[in-house]
Amino acid sequence: MKHVFRDSSASRLPTGGRSAAVASGLRRSPAPIRWWQELSELIKFRLTLLVLLTTLVGFCLGSARPIDGLQALHTVLGTALVAAAAAILNEVIERQQDARMTRTQNRPIAAGRVAGPQAAAAAVAAAMAGVAYLGFFANVLAALVAAVTLGIYVSIYTPLKRISPWNTWVGAVSGALPPVIGYVGARNEVDQTALFLLALLFLWQMPHFFAIAWLYRNDYERAGFRMLVVVDATGRKLTSQTVFFTIALLLVSLWPSAAGTAALAYGPGAAGLGALFIWAAIRFHNRPDRSTARALFFASIAYLPLILGLLVLCWK
Repeated sequence: MKHVFRDSSASRLPTGGRSAAVASGLRRSPAPIRWWQELSELIKFRLTLLVLLTTLVGFCLGSARPIDGLQALHTVLGTALVAAAAAILNEVIERQQDARMTRTQNRPIAAGRVAGPQAAAAAVAAAMAGVAYLGFFANVLAALVAAVTLGIYVSIYTPLKRISPWNTWVGAVSGALPPVIGYVGARNEVDQTALFLLALLFLWQMPHFFAIAWLYRNDYERAGFRMLVVVDATGRKLTSQTVFFTIALLLVSLWPSAAGTAALAYGPGAAGLGALFIWAAIRFHNRPDRSTARALFFASIAYLPLILGLLVLCWK
């Protein structure tokens, strides 16, 4: 899930001041804390954590009751290795672009604190270990979906960011696959529920990322990324698509009620959450600025754990 929980707190500092402040803070921290700070930056800890949350939700929906806790742990651990590898490889490939962006210039590779070749080697090792771990301790199908996720994210989405605005669509596919990894890790098959999870996460990511893209459009333009907000400076296409995807998300989110796989309370809850998300998208469409984009971003952040929690609680 590539665009989630961006840390903008340090971006308020001027470029040089921010780098100096962060570097100074790292030097003053005890060695174990420095090591953890660097590692968490390198693997995009909060993004990876969200990936694992969606993986666990997928496992819960695909699992028989009672849930096999050990199998869930194996599935999450294998996915964690693959997700960390994807994050590192993305930073290796985009180190020059990251160095131009205020939001990302202090990432360990972009800032030169971690060497690219060593990071790439560690990432490849983690990816191989993660896929093998899933294949051995979960099942081959989960390992295959994880490998496809990694391949799309690193080999297609990452280079496409410099070529076409369609990169967002491709990235949303890779970001939507972790719950499928969890689901097939429990069930060892791809069925309608797996496709529902894929569609739900795909549709959620589009307005979520559009909000981020609007807030950081100058950064993306400076880095040379061909985001929709960069090629369509008016923002009309972006805001219109935001409304479209939130409406589509609401409709797709109601599938469990129509299919009879969720309890009665799920439908009204999902409809209410979707309506609030649409309201935030319409406000952004009618008045696209930093305030409405930020409100849309926080609406997306609130929506995902709430809809996933509702699914787990109401699933039959």
